[in-house]
Amino acid sequence: MLTLVFTILPLAFAAALLASVAWEYLSWKDRFANWSYGGARSLGAVKKHGDVGPRLAFEYNVDGTTYQGLSRYMKDTLPPKGERIDIYYDPQNPADAEWYSSGLHKSLMVGTALIALLIFWLAI
Repeated sequence: MLTLVFTILPLAFAAALLASVAWEYLSWKDRFANWSYGGARSLGAVKKHGDVGPRLAFEYNVDGTTYQGLSRYMKDTLPPKGERIDIYYDPQNPADAEWYSSGLHKSLMVGTALIALLIFWLAI
C-alpha cells in the first residue's frame, strides 16, 4: 500500500504532467502554424466574472478592419494601456486572435516540466 502511495501515484502524476507539457507545446505550435503574426495595441487589464487574475484586452487591424481581442490566459503583469504588443490571428477568421507572450508560455511549460521531474526524482 505504501508503495502505491509513495511511488506509483507520484510517478503517474509526474507522467501526466509531462504529457500535458508535451501536448501544450505541440498544440500551441500547431495552432499558430497557419496563423498570421501582427501587432496590436494594449487596451489594458480586464477581469471577467470568475477569473482569478486579469486578462489582456487588445485592439488590432487586419485589412483595414479593427478588431478587439481578449487573451485566453490570465497573467499578473500585463503591458500598460496603449503599448504595442505581439499577437497571432487566424487569417481565415481575423476576429480570432491571441496575445502571444512567449516568455510566459515557455516559463509555464518549463516550470511544469521541472516539477514533474522533481516528483519523478523524489518518487524513485
